[in-house]
Amino acid sequence: MRFRFAALRVIFASAGAAIWLSSVQTAAAQSNDPDILAAYAYRYADYYLPYAIQSSTAYKPVGTLNTMRDAGLGEEVDYAVQNAIPATQEDLRGYARKIFKPWRYQFGSESYLTCLDPADEACKAAYARRGWDFGSGPTYQVWARTRAAARSSCSEVSIAFRGTVGLSGGDWYSNLSRFGSPYDDYYKQLQRNVDTIMKQIQNLDCYKRAARKPQIVSTGHSLGAGLAQFVALATRSGGPRIAKVLAFDPSPVTGAHLVNKALLTENVQGLVIDRVYETGEVLSYARAAVQEYPQARSRCNPQVRTVEVKAARGSSIGLHGIELLATNLADLTYNEGNSLGYRAPVTLVGGCDVIYRPDTDEQLIVRGGNQREVGLRRVYARSAGRLVATNQANPALRAGVTRAGFRQPNGESGTRMATGPAANAFALAAGGLPSFTPLPRAE
Repeated sequence: MRFRFAALRVIFASAGAAIWLSSVQTAAAQSNDPDILAAYAYRYADYYLPYAIQSSTAYKPVGTLNTMRDAGLGEEVDYAVQNAIPATQEDLRGYARKIFKPWRYQFGSESYLTCLDPADEACKAAYARRGWDFGSGPTYQVWARTRAAARSSCSEVSIAFRGTVGLSGGDWYSNLSRFGSPYDDYYKQLQRNVDTIMKQIQNLDCYKRAARKPQIVSTGHSLGAGLAQFVALATRSGGPRIAKVLAFDPSPVTGAHLVNKALLTENVQGLVIDRVYETGEVLSYARAAVQEYPQARSRCNPQVRTVEVKAARGSSIGLHGIELLATNLADLTYNEGNSLGYRAPVTLVGGCDVIYRPDTDEQLIVRGGNQREVGLRRVYARSAGRLVATNQANPALRAGVTRAGFRQPNGESGTRMATGPAANAFALAAGGLPSFTPLPRAE
């Protein structure tokens, strides 16, 4: 790592910003049509679950997934589910496997990005102007959803980005990119390489075999969610665009400050961004205070939807874990062993024209047919026998669920810090249900 004395000013400024972000309070905001309140999140849980699983798996080594891909046995599906859902929740793992089984890992990277395409002159020029670096780069994994009738073709391709790992300097300086870092952080590395990544996606066999060109979406958790939003804003003209972003417990930094206004205006036309978060998670406070463009109140170009889950109790740090969110989404897809039925959130809201469309055979892929939706009263009357939040008095349960987003440098997960009484996801989500009062949501 190259270092200069002048960088100390950036370090002190960054530390001050981090302390300030951690001290702000949640701001209540008016709920608008596209948003999904906690009382209704269960209806769409199985729509969001595959992307939460991908965002969780993004913390795992790319090399492991490459080996599974090359074997061609589909082992990455079980691997991803087991990583996202704790061993203590085997029934939820079974639900998640049914939902995630159409997806297959394609390729990824966890290295510092110079120029993925050595012939990309624009990338080489940007690389020549780079700042200092930590030798680390954004970790991402590309997944494809195969069609029910033609598994050699895919209907959607997803780019999943990893969040913050331990005390990684590259991760934390990327988190603070908005405050003027002199480093060649992950946003800058992606900016010069995003179009090559999009070309690599277009060269996938399943993409080229598809009769209708697959949609491309991006997803991620925490820092990864910020990077997922950035690639949608920064893709250059002339090729396919990212149609939707699914951001879990997202960073308030989106990298919009790096994108020129003309390109930004072009890329947000018809873009949909769903920000999914657990009530009270730590970054909801930061988003309420300093959310970078686009704001949560944006309703067209891009359409930004806030999705509040509210299915766990705990500390703000403990509630930030992606495994916790994925586990609760899996829990919300079933009621006493009965599927609640697949439903994609409405995207054509308020006359907005969006480029993302749920796949016509998506429901058949996920569920194998239509399912009757269980009534709201029955859903929230569900037995509280299964625990989805940790109980401090039960170390076995606490060890079964790990805290994502703050991994140790060796790649192992730390102990999840959620506290308070353990409870069923439906029982927790039922808070405030009788009056259907709009709940506060983070910007």
